[in-house]
Amino acid sequence: MSNFNWMFNPPNLFGMGRNYNRNYDQNTDTTKPGECDALCYDGTDYCEFGEMDPAEEVNLTGCPGECRGCDRSGCCGECGEPGPQGPRGERGPQGYPGEPGEPGPQGPRGEAGPPGCPGERGEAGPQGVTGPQGPQGEPGPQGPRGEPGARGPAGPPGHPQNSIVASFLGERLVLSENTRLPLKMDIADMTGSILLCEDASVLLSPGCYVIYYYISAEIKRHGFMKLTPVVNDCAQTVYSAYAETEKRNKMSVLSRYFIIELPGVSTLFFVWDSSAGNVQVDMNLIIEKLGRQ
Repeated sequence: MSNFNWMFNPPNLFGMGRNYNRNYDQNTDTTKPGECDALCYDGTDYCEFGEMDPAEEVNLTGCPGECRGCDRSGCCGECGEPGPQGPRGERGPQGYPGEPGEPGPQGPRGEAGPPGCPGERGEAGPQGVTGPQGPQGEPGPQGPRGEPGARGPAGPPGHPQNSIVASFLGERLVLSENTRLPLKMDIADMTGSILLCEDASVLLSPGCYVIYYYISAEIKRHGFMKLTPVVNDCAQTVYSAYAETEKRNKMSVLSRYFIIELPGVSTLFFVWDSSAGNVQVDMNLIIEKLGRQ
């Protein structure tokens, strides 16, 4: 770049021998005295090559500041027209970055972007504790009666034709919590050994009898039911049947088969006990007198 300073240094028309361009002596040989035969602007000195000290610069009152320098021959001349500007030099290396300034105020919050795609589904967590059971709903309507099942195998051979038998039947009987089981004749005994009296008791002649009873009941609430045979006002608890339900609207069955010997004329009836209020039942009672030789 010092060569360009020399190219654009205008000639000194005032006869000044010193080059006042501080960059000139970087490219000019200053060991050639006597090349300049012209006087400087004040006629007191010849041009000299090299840098001026500050005192010499102050005394240069005859030349404009932009013309303080010698031409290529070392002689001071008058100020001429400035020459054309030379080409721009190569760009210097980039300086070190300065200290970061204070952060500016935060701008307003932008609008929310569209929702992203859902991620993969995570693993299922542990199962929670089972909550308390809710109240039981009202019972639905009763469904239609199903088809009768297949006929079961034949039972053992019956007693001889001279046996005496009677049966009693009851459908949709409504029983209170403590009452006698009502009886309705189904097959009557023609011999008079088994007679129905007062719609709840059976009069039996002396002899040995096989007694079978079957009771089905629908319990509307939690409770129990019990059926006990009574002979001559004496409860036969050994031949009683008992059932208890834990759920509402559940069908329960009571059934027993037993043999009893009666030494004389006796009365037989059944006592019904329940804790579930009024219960609707279906019953079947068979009494057979055994013929003993």
